[in-house]
Amino acid sequence: MKELKKYEWLLTNSKGGYALGESSLINSRKYHGLLTASSEELKRTNLVSAVEEKFEVMGETFFTDSNRYLDTIYPGGRSYLEYSSLRPYPVFRYKFLSSRGRVTIRKEILMDSDENIVLLRYANTGNLMLHFSFHYKLSLRDHHHVNNPGLFDYVPVETEIAIRDSCKFGRAKRTDNGTEVYIYVFQGSLVNDPLIYRNIFYEKEASRGYDSIEDLYSPFLHRGAVNPNEQLDIVLSCRKLTEPEVKIIRKKITDRYTQKLKNRSYLQILAEMLEDFKLNKDIIAGYPWFSAWGRDTMISMEAFTCRKDKTDYAFSVLTSYGEELKNGILPNVKGEGGAGQNYDTVDASLWFVIRAYEIFSHLDKEKKQILFKYCKDIFLNYAFNKNLPFFYDPADGLISLKADSGAALTWMDAKVDGVPVTPRYGKPVEINALWYNTVAIVAWMAFKLGEKTISSSYSIYTEDLEKTANLIKKSMSKFYINGIWCDRIENDTPVPEIRPNFVIACSLPFDFIDTEGLKKAYLTAREKLLTPYGLRTLSEDSSQFKGSYGGSQRIRDLAYHQGTVWAWLLLPYAKLLLKLKRKHEQTNTELERITSTIKEKIINGAYASVAEIWDGKNPEEPKGTPAQAWSVAAMYCIERIRQKAN
Repeated sequence: MKELKKYEWLLTNSKGGYALGESSLINSRKYHGLLTASSEELKRTNLVSAVEEKFEVMGETFFTDSNRYLDTIYPGGRSYLEYSSLRPYPVFRYKFLSSRGRVTIRKEILMDSDENIVLLRYANTGNLMLHFSFHYKLSLRDHHHVNNPGLFDYVPVETEIAIRDSCKFGRAKRTDNGTEVYIYVFQGSLVNDPLIYRNIFYEKEASRGYDSIEDLYSPFLHRGAVNPNEQLDIVLSCRKLTEPEVKIIRKKITDRYTQKLKNRSYLQILAEMLEDFKLNKDIIAGYPWFSAWGRDTMISMEAFTCRKDKTDYAFSVLTSYGEELKNGILPNVKGEGGAGQNYDTVDASLWFVIRAYEIFSHLDKEKKQILFKYCKDIFLNYAFNKNLPFFYDPADGLISLKADSGAALTWMDAKVDGVPVTPRYGKPVEINALWYNTVAIVAWMAFKLGEKTISSSYSIYTEDLEKTANLIKKSMSKFYINGIWCDRIENDTPVPEIRPNFVIACSLPFDFIDTEGLKKAYLTAREKLLTPYGLRTLSEDSSQFKGSYGGSQRIRDLAYHQGTVWAWLLLPYAKLLLKLKRKHEQTNTELERITSTIKEKIINGAYASVAEIWDGKNPEEPKGTPAQAWSVAAMYCIERIRQKAN
């Protein structure tokens, strides 16, 4: 179990609710828990942190759970953990040698696909009867916070126990914030037995500079017996369920995972991982602490736009965002719990146009017109709106970020003390490659629809788009000088930092550079940026390079885009590779090579998802979010590309 300790399992639903934990079942994050419920506005509440699990066999007792405290881990349930599996749902097998023989227990955690409901299932797989005593450890708080030590000494928790024909349930409600949870049990007794678990320690929160000690509250004692080859089910829910609902939901949750237990290909496993992030009309950027981000959604969407069976879903996401366009800008961050939207982005709208282009041919004319309208709106605002934190330069056709805006508008958006770490003011390479593609795509859409007028108000016609596209294409040569790719142009001066943004630029559908330039981009990226887990955000040769990502938020933000490795960048690298028109065998071998490390960990069961980032120097341990949508999307798309290249 030592090898799997640092890896995490994840279950999600279409609301953005989740269950998350380590393969050791020792919570090391405040986000870890058996049920974190989400509202429609993505306000997420950690309800049930863990279960104290005590078993008795003929007078001998043992625990299967463990808590981490500042100076110890207690009880010692981890020592009985013989095996754990992370996907398609977490499974744990415990073995305890009693004087009467061997005791084996299988524990499963499963989640409903649409509701904030989790099913815990214990199976007595040995040949001795087991007596159990469970305490359900409740957190009942916002998933970003912790319960300060001593909180439950003065915050009452209202409880209720009810008995039905086929089950019993306990309800617990915090009186200060109104948060409640329902626990349904089908065997044994459920009685009031309040306990406070004090000073639980979350080591990963401590390492990230956040509050890391909290108290948990357990209002109930659940006890009974499980015979050999019998199972014990518990349902955790954020709402009250009727008796028929409980029966239906247990079956629904079980059925959800039955098909996933069959032999699956690597591509099918990646497809399952993608489903973890899907909301009804959006995508969660990453679990556990991100909500929906416009940029991340648009970049991740390629894993859906590349599949004809996901066209309707992709269209629904695009139109949902299209309705929220503001001055041609997509919302970049959708605040949790309806906290508002952030429009600080220059590239999210341009990625929207790329995704619209990818599904355009699969739509009927009415839907094409809808996407065309949104794409025109984006183009016209970028070209003519003077009130944005960036502007169109008619001299060269490029988009320039205003230095006085104080904003971090590209994907390299970290700030420290309100100041961008990598501001990239002026004309960034990938932004202008996206801009060139946007202009070319709007012109292409107009041609496909037989439209000649783009805007009567601005007297813009399709031939004007073609002229603008040609101007931008010519100006893009400024980023490639004497065989060197530059990251941006500031005050008419190219900045030759080796960052992966030129790789993004060269990977887009409409090329602006010749084959020699593409080849140089590929070779530079391979030599200076490529690692087994993704591309570095800055070459090690730079004096600004930071090889380690860790510490407080300030220290982490200073390293976030200054050398830290990002897995999602493997996809632009792979698409750039395809443009070199090498032999199929060579291309396939290279695609296999760049993904082999992550692929091996997924197939071997070490990764339940693909993390956000890794250290820039000697990357090995996943950092950032343990599950990031665009990281999984990249791996999925590359595997599809690789299979097509065969």
